[in-house]
Amino acid sequence: MLNSKNLFNKIIKVFFILIVCTSFYKKHAFSQGAASVEVDEVILETLNQSIPVIGRIISLKEAKVPAVVVGKVDKVLVEAGDKVKKGQVLALIDIERYKWLAEIASANVSAARAELKSSKAETNVNLLELNRMENLKTSSAFNVAKYEKLQSLQNSLLAKEEISEAKLQSIIQEEKLAGLNLKRATVKAPFDGIIEHKMIELGEAVGLSFTLFNLVSETLLEIEADVPSNRARILEQNNTIKVSTTDNIAFSSIVRAIGVRENSNSRTIPIHLKFDSSDISRKLFVGENVNISIPIGPGLQAPTVHKDAILKREGMSLVYIVKEETAQIKPVRLGDGVGNRFIVLEGLEVGDIAVVKGNERLRPGQKVAPLPKNNGNKSEEE
Repeated sequence: MLNSKNLFNKIIKVFFILIVCTSFYKKHAFSQGAASVEVDEVILETLNQSIPVIGRIISLKEAKVPAVVVGKVDKVLVEAGDKVKKGQVLALIDIERYKWLAEIASANVSAARAELKSSKAETNVNLLELNRMENLKTSSAFNVAKYEKLQSLQNSLLAKEEISEAKLQSIIQEEKLAGLNLKRATVKAPFDGIIEHKMIELGEAVGLSFTLFNLVSETLLEIEADVPSNRARILEQNNTIKVSTTDNIAFSSIVRAIGVRENSNSRTIPIHLKFDSSDISRKLFVGENVNISIPIGPGLQAPTVHKDAILKREGMSLVYIVKEETAQIKPVRLGDGVGNRFIVLEGLEVGDIAVVKGNERLRPGQKVAPLPKNNGNKSEEE
């Protein structure tokens, strides 16, 4: 903004010199007849206009459905374009092998439980003998060596029992893993949607994370658009934005979110718009372009000048205004277009009378005879 103002100030200086250099024309201008021109006033307008931005329909749910087990594809139950429901089976991967592995794991658990049961029984038998020997401590039948041997064996049997318990727990986890792999060998849809792409064929071997299908939701949609940064700044969450399709179906949307990172190349910020698809008379497609009307300054006011008042000279915008029946040239800095007018950022004031017709042949300081505003508008419409 500062650079623009500095540039505008330099332009002002250049035109000051220009006006001084052409001031000698004023004497001749007074001696000549006044030029008839049409004029229009610089007015203060409420900026309720909008600028068009191209947006696109995106799906809030898109997933690459991967293989989470290794094996051969036994069955493919869907094709590209098919609609599927959440939980629907899409494919089977080496299902028989994973069933067998699950059965083996279950059998191993049963064996480990039996082994633990046997260890506990052996420990209990030895404990009974140890307790019997303890009861004989005060009698002549007490055998110290046998008692100590029974104690040592009891400790060994308890340790064996702990090992069996730990082994059982490990095998139970293996059974759970085998059951999980069996479950994963049946590939299911994670949500309602449409199979956009199928990347596998029957009998094909797949590895971990291999993409089997692309799944896209056709109902959970929103609009994404890259909006010029100076327009995105005035937007807020929950603002209502008008949208229309390329076949002129209009509907309303709400600003759900505004991005935080500017694209330094395009000077745009992404915005996300939510909408109710039930309000739309036809189905919207993912990737479809829509037209979005971004307000240029809702509730704000700014001076505007008619587009026909603008002269372009060497990249600069110039306007002739009428003061005391003479033409005075002014450099201006313009903003956005508002219908057939431009927002004036610098150079003109509200109430200035701008020349809109006949300005191409005017000279600074030339006498002019402005036509009434109504006449000027009439000839413009004609």
